[in-house]
Amino acid sequence: MKRVNAIFRKLVWMIENPGLLPVLCVSVLFSLAMILFRVYHTGSMLRLSLVWNLFLALVPFAITIWMERHPVEMRHRLKWYSCFVVWLLFIPNAPYILTDLFHLYDGGISVWFELILILSFGWNGLIMGYLSIRSMERMWKQRYSRWPAWLFTFPVMFLCGMGVYIGRYLRWNSWDVLQDPIPLAKDLLVLVLHPWENRSAWAFTLLMGIFLSLGYMTTRNPNVLSGRRYRL
Repeated sequence: MKRVNAIFRKLVWMIENPGLLPVLCVSVLFSLAMILFRVYHTGSMLRLSLVWNLFLALVPFAITIWMERHPVEMRHRLKWYSCFVVWLLFIPNAPYILTDLFHLYDGGISVWFELILILSFGWNGLIMGYLSIRSMERMWKQRYSRWPAWLFTFPVMFLCGMGVYIGRYLRWNSWDVLQDPIPLAKDLLVLVLHPWENRSAWAFTLLMGIFLSLGYMTTRNPNVLSGRRYRL
């Protein structure tokens, strides 16, 4: 009986004091369970692209984890910047999943289920993105201690906004930088040289950048959400 009580108290403690990564793993498993149920229930593979998009969101998260666990190797300038460039190319995939809400009504299943399904994948991608940005921010501050953190973080948020636009509307992927660099560069040059004609692209970038920045500032400090530093 004492052993059962000890296990129960341990379980209660784990629920009240969850680790971030275990909760994230459970959240990802929840998303995968929903997508498997959808495939079984409808016989359609329509939303399986969400799994691929979540994997792409995992890439920058995995990069920053690897970089933080190999600080000795990261002292080499070339290796650090190589990892940073690859990370910068993939980080827009983290918030990109949110735009799958565009397809909310074309799934052939209850809208409420589609909403929870897409939001669960979008939430996981966004959280992995925020965790990855936070890690890269720490490493950037260690390398450039005189730079204010916002000079790194906010530009990254707006680059993410542009990356999401390029992926959703221009239909380019992160690896197209190597696979089709010239056509991609031409499309980007058009956006830069003709900003007024492409004002919807810049408006999307601006609003998405602000949205991501506000979300990041909200989740960046856990004390804010816990109420420990909340004042009227």
